[in-house]
Amino acid sequence: MATDQAFESSNEWTDAEQHVEQAHEHYENGYWHDANRELQLALEINPNNHSWWFNKGLVLDTLSRYPEAIEAFENALEIEPNDPEIMNCLAIDYTRLGQYQKSIDIAQELIEQSPDYEPSFCNRIITYSEMGQHDMAEEMFYMARQIKEHCPFCYYNMGNSLFSRKEYDKAIWCWQQTEKLAANHPQINYRIAQSYWAMGQLEIAKDHFMMELRICPGDVEILLDTGILLLEMNELESAKEKFHRIIELEASHPLTHHYLGELAMHDKEYKLAIAHFNDALDISPGNNGTHYRLAECYLQQGNKKEAKRHLLVELENSPDQPEILLDMGCLFEAVGERFEAMNCFERAIDYLPKDPRGYQNLSLCYYLAGNIEAGLELSHKVLELAPDHYLTKRDLAYAYLKLGNYALAIKYIDAVIEVTPEDKQIVAFKRHISMMNKLEKITMPLKQLKEWCNGEKIASQKKSL
Repeated sequence: MATDQAFESSNEWTDAEQHVEQAHEHYENGYWHDANRELQLALEINPNNHSWWFNKGLVLDTLSRYPEAIEAFENALEIEPNDPEIMNCLAIDYTRLGQYQKSIDIAQELIEQSPDYEPSFCNRIITYSEMGQHDMAEEMFYMARQIKEHCPFCYYNMGNSLFSRKEYDKAIWCWQQTEKLAANHPQINYRIAQSYWAMGQLEIAKDHFMMELRICPGDVEILLDTGILLLEMNELESAKEKFHRIIELEASHPLTHHYLGELAMHDKEYKLAIAHFNDALDISPGNNGTHYRLAECYLQQGNKKEAKRHLLVELENSPDQPEILLDMGCLFEAVGERFEAMNCFERAIDYLPKDPRGYQNLSLCYYLAGNIEAGLELSHKVLELAPDHYLTKRDLAYAYLKLGNYALAIKYIDAVIEVTPEDKQIVAFKRHISMMNKLEKITMPLKQLKEWCNGEKIASQKKSL
């Protein structure tokens, strides 16, 4: 009986080992779900093998299933306490989940046990950077270098910290050091591209994006950023090609559908644009900005009812985005909803009190509603913020003409003509104001004579009485 049990135990052990070997093979071939399944089968036979739990944690990390990976690493530590590699991986995953203090506590414990374990310092650069404690991140960088002077991961992580602080030149230098030490380190060109992009050096950024795509042609995140950069560079066809490539790889990518909608709008293909924007909303119903783009498309098609419907949805979805509020205010005015337009501009002003655009648009709403005094107050506020805002000077000329104050109307229209002397409409408008001013001077004595005559007539009537 004892012999049979030993044989059975031996068979189970062999089965477990085979599952582990199969898991390694799947992992090497990129079949991570299969690798995870095989490791789980092995652990069901023998749950006391810490290295299998550790490998399971690594597989789950690859699948971005970090809470499950933490559980696997903790199981491994129960069997093999104080293993520095397991503790370090556990700390990293707590950082990934935003549980920074737990990560720091584990790293501190690890350093107390293994003071020369350099990866702990290296990974704490990430943790402190994520926390916004960049001085501490830099301290970890120099402490790591005392143990290992040139570590590609330390340079890479330090570069990320510097990028967060907008020290782009220094960040690029760090990533270049990473490349010298580990040419195959992922995303070096991608991060360098982002830095050059942030610095406004678009051509160099584009070159680095393209270098990264040659290494990772199917990376959706890099394709998306490259497409957006190409849009900024007005290379629309190239941008479109990148976005279509993303759809081939990941059909349900809402941002990509949105950008394809933007490109279709640019080509005045409003029906196609509507289809892309609706696809974006089907995938991500709360996508900010998409409803107001749909409103623009429907307005171009003359469908004010649908335009209004989408504007109202956008207004509810994105209350804290002033740029969208400014755009939507103009669209609400275009569909005849002046109250909603004014609401959008007032809210935009709350977010951007130093931006003249909200005041200028709101002033136009008041002028169109016939409230000239309120419009004048807002127009003068615009000139306080932007003294050379010639469109507001044009608005003031119209407003003062409406009030019959021809001298001020001429003053402001002359200021506009200084900026746009070849604008025939503005020149014609000045002639109109000047003519109205002359008519006023001609008709004024006639008015006074009529009043005098009426006064004499009344006086005569009184005498006869």
